[in-house]
Amino acid sequence: MYRLTTWMWLLVLSFGANAEIIAHDKTQASGLTVSQLRLIFSRQRLFWSDGSPIRVFILPPDSEQHRQFCTESLEVLPYVLQRQWDRLVYSGTADRPEIVANPDQMRRRVKETPGAIGYVPDDTTAKDTAHESH
Repeated sequence: MYRLTTWMWLLVLSFGANAEIIAHDKTQASGLTVSQLRLIFSRQRLFWSDGSPIRVFILPPDSEQHRQFCTESLEVLPYVLQRQWDRLVYSGTADRPEIVANPDQMRRRVKETPGAIGYVPDDTTAKDTAHESH
């Protein structure tokens, strides 16, 4: 019964996510769980399994897109994430994620940066997909 409940919860999380995780082409980021993504975006996990550094990109912390990503995809409040970044920066153990201005810049920076991971809102992804098909 526990496995069925866990599976159903993961299914709800995957359908409820409002953002698409994007990563550099040579980064093996497929199949990451919510817990793993939370560790990566909170800068508690700093290296990929191959030992290469993880470069995290986020949209502006005061944006609605970032707030939705934190609460719906990572299941953490944005201010909690900010506190974790502050604590890690002040202790000298990690850097804050790099902030990009918009989803287009996010795609470009993630594509250009080895080890990069970021997110784009689903509505932007849907618009881009529709635009590319014409």
